[in-house]
Amino acid sequence: MNEWNWLFRILITGILSGIIGWERERHARAAGFRTLILVGMGCCLAMVVSLRIYELFSAAEYQFLRVDPARIAYGVLTGIGFIGAGTIIRDKGKVRGITTASCLWVVSAMGLAVGCGYYFLGIGTTIFVLITLLTLKSVESRIPHDVYNRIKIKFSGEISKIVDQILSVLSEKGYQILEYSILFQKRENTSIVEIQCRSKGRRNIINVLEDLKSISEILEIEYR
Repeated sequence: MNEWNWLFRILITGILSGIIGWERERHARAAGFRTLILVGMGCCLAMVVSLRIYELFSAAEYQFLRVDPARIAYGVLTGIGFIGAGTIIRDKGKVRGITTASCLWVVSAMGLAVGCGYYFLGIGTTIFVLITLLTLKSVESRIPHDVYNRIKIKFSGEISKIVDQILSVLSEKGYQILEYSILFQKRENTSIVEIQCRSKGRRNIINVLEDLKSISEILEIEYR
């Protein structure tokens, strides 16, 4: 193979990575169009270097010299985890960016495949990834799943009585109480109960808050 054939592999990887990056860019993700192109082409280049590194030692006559084309690929797949971790964001108990991190990992593997000359596998993987990103999101939203919430309530009055009323309201609304903690503030003569609960599917937050507001001793409610 001449130099242009090797370079063509990197170009193909850039195009395929850009297709996946376009979908991520549309959703304003941290790793979008240019990022995925750079990751894909970089991984492809690493694989090409792995395959061609034997040329540097082709004239060597050492009996114990062994060239492992997969060694750099191992390092690429390990190192891509650091970039992927940078796209994962934890905000108020919710985790975002895992899909984007997965796209980075897939693009890196796809770059390695095309770098080895497996064009069919690279193109096929791109199609499968696009189908997963564009069409399966609606299917995913229909899958029944548990929703976890954390509710923080500040109140005055008798602690045991008010806490029992709060837990009763949440149970009637379909929440399963997982755990709760109570903090008594002596200076203000108020208490704070923090409740972690679970429900089957999302609940109407407005209805829950309206029922909790009916308890006159409640001063503040934080729902997340």
